[in-house]
Amino acid sequence: MSDKKRNIEAFYSGIVSQDVPVRILTHLTVAGRLPGTFLFSGPGGVGKLATAIAFAKSLHCSKGGKPDCDCPECSAIRSGTHPDVIVSSKDRHFGVDEMRELVALAGLRSGSGHERVIILDRAELITQAASNAALKALEEPGDHVRFILITDTPASLLSTIRSRAYALKFSLVGDDELARFAEMTGDDPESAETRNAIRIAGGRPGRYFRLKHMKEYVEVTSEIEGWLSESFGRNGTASVEIALKWKDAFWQFADRLSSAERDAAVPRGYNAYEIGDFIKNPDIYGTGPINWQVEERKKKTGRYWTQGRQALLLAGTMSQLLASQSVERNARPISRIHDFIEKVKFNCSFDISVERLYFHLAKAL
Repeated sequence: MSDKKRNIEAFYSGIVSQDVPVRILTHLTVAGRLPGTFLFSGPGGVGKLATAIAFAKSLHCSKGGKPDCDCPECSAIRSGTHPDVIVSSKDRHFGVDEMRELVALAGLRSGSGHERVIILDRAELITQAASNAALKALEEPGDHVRFILITDTPASLLSTIRSRAYALKFSLVGDDELARFAEMTGDDPESAETRNAIRIAGGRPGRYFRLKHMKEYVEVTSEIEGWLSESFGRNGTASVEIALKWKDAFWQFADRLSSAERDAAVPRGYNAYEIGDFIKNPDIYGTGPINWQVEERKKKTGRYWTQGRQALLLAGTMSQLLASQSVERNARPISRIHDFIEKVKFNCSFDISVERLYFHLAKAL
């Protein structure tokens, strides 16, 4: 193995269980055959943004060979102050004016002579007009700039966008790998708290972090698990009256969970080693490399958390909680929840869908 390949691989050593995309990125970098636009797709919380940041570091680092490098370039990328690494992660739609500004920035060459990396997290929020405004730039960005589009739902992007991007797929992390991630961050993989967080995390390191270290997130998730057990853990007759009460509880939990998610100081874009440093000293180490016109993660941005998005967050949590129980009879209710998620994505009547979900779960459980 060449020294160059070994050094580049080291940047990704804090990314767990994403061997295929990491191997491809390493090969393309070593060969000098990097495409202009990448599309990173896969479940949320598995390391797509962290991999994109590691890629940017591999192009700019002045030392090399260390996932938590503290050279000036890597430190600036980590803190979101590097002029040639632009990261946008939004809680609302990404409009045409913002895209034109990014395209204009992409046309400028770096003053340092390195490649400019533009990372668009939650790319599914790019509007159709903004997508059309970026087509030319994404197809031929030039040899001085790399675009990385990150999304959980690649089908929501225009086909013309997907056809112009080099697609890399990310997957859920196995429990053994999640335990290794926990150990890399400094957690005891054998402790009861860690094992419980791994059980509920559903193969997502980002979700594991919240369940292990964000008190409010842990509390509301535990209450949701108890609510599910209380609602369907005993035989009884489902009724409209009970369904209406359950619907009210559903929206209360959805609001609380989205509030915990929104207000959590989560180090997005960090690898396992950097998350470990963040846990030790969150005030000094910062909360992530998000640095360009980003909505603040505070309650004042709650208006961007639509009812549909709240429903999706809670439904996904319910599905993961049921899946973590490893009970065969949970397969049908999990399927019903997935059907509900698909309906919510298509802007159905949320209240009616929640009521229908109750009756489906009451019958299935």
